[in-house]
Amino acid sequence: MIAKMNVVFVLGFVLVASAFATDLSANDCEIDVEECSPVYSSFLSRSGKTVENDLKQFTSQLVDKSFHFLIMSSAFNKHSLDRPGFEKLYRKISDKAWEDAIDMIKYQSRRGGFGHLVQPNKGENYGKVLDVQELSSLQFALDYEKTMAKEAHAIHRKISHAHSKAGNNGGDDVYHYDPDTAHYLDEKIIEYQSGVVRDLAGYIHNLKHFTSTKHAANDLGNHLFDEYLAKV
Repeated sequence: MIAKMNVVFVLGFVLVASAFATDLSANDCEIDVEECSPVYSSFLSRSGKTVENDLKQFTSQLVDKSFHFLIMSSAFNKHSLDRPGFEKLYRKISDKAWEDAIDMIKYQSRRGGFGHLVQPNKGENYGKVLDVQELSSLQFALDYEKTMAKEAHAIHRKISHAHSKAGNNGGDDVYHYDPDTAHYLDEKIIEYQSGVVRDLAGYIHNLKHFTSTKHAANDLGNHLFDEYLAKV
């Protein structure tokens, strides 16, 4: 009986050891106290190609987005235009982007990273946000949201499935598979994005109907739609 228990113990130890062997950080803390950190899975450093760097880039894009829509909001709050509904819509989007950026920095810190901002990959043209045409501003907002959604989906796709072919033991998967980050993106970012994209698309089609060339009172249509946005 004792011999059988010893065999079970040894087999269990081997299985645990082999499981930790796929994560190169598993026993670092036992070797060096300086290596004790919450960093694991795809947050591990490997030639700079980690989900942490993707999140830094996305966080910086969120900050850019916040300023974009803040400028758009102020553009519709001028005395010569006075569209409180559009001002409210774009201010809400700006505030949400800012809150998401702060929350994402906190998440990176929780995972052992340092959520500082970086230069976004694509240079942004702030001149576009000064467009005070109601319909075209909504079109710009929709395209912006879709671009951000595609970025979030690209990160999610990278970390949602263990797809490495580097070795049979899947040791390389720790560098790109991270279900915790995938869940975070689902709950905090992606679910919101699908809702706001749908809302903006609906706004565009409704406003297009109110201000089409078939209607003589385009200004009245814009005014009524702005009143609607101010109430939702």
